[in-house]
Amino acid sequence: MLQLTGRHRPQMHHLVRQLWEIAPDTGRGRPWALPFADRVLLIVLAYRTNLTMQQLGTLFGVSHAAAHRVVARLAQPLAELLGPPPTDRRELWIVDGTLIPVHDQKRTAKSKKYRRSVNVQIVCRARDRRVVAVAEACIALRFDRAS
Repeated sequence: MLQLTGRHRPQMHHLVRQLWEIAPDTGRGRPWALPFADRVLLIVLAYRTNLTMQQLGTLFGVSHAAAHRVVARLAQPLAELLGPPPTDRRELWIVDGTLIPVHDQKRTAKSKKYRRSVNVQIVCRARDRRVVAVAEACIALRFDRAS
């Protein structure tokens, strides 16, 4: 779980509890196709790996529309957990993910245009653009459509 989400199992359980306190299921309407913990895992993977909704849906065994509804439903509560940005503009942070091309065929899969790459996420300070943290490289996953 650590490789995909960047969090250990107790941290994920804590995140699930916090999100449940902010945005519990109301019980109205059609029931969700995934349990709440799986929906939290889906949104964390969506932000961590930049997978498409089609890929997330395939990974979790739901439609791409259901994956999109999960992200749309939990994006705001997840942002509330992070809190408002600081009022001092010098302490704003920039978070960016980028694909870096690599040639190691053992650790990567082909993605768009048959390029092999890894996904790297970077955090830097806005005031001086100093890189503060770099997450471990995630392998860019490739899913084929079922024919």
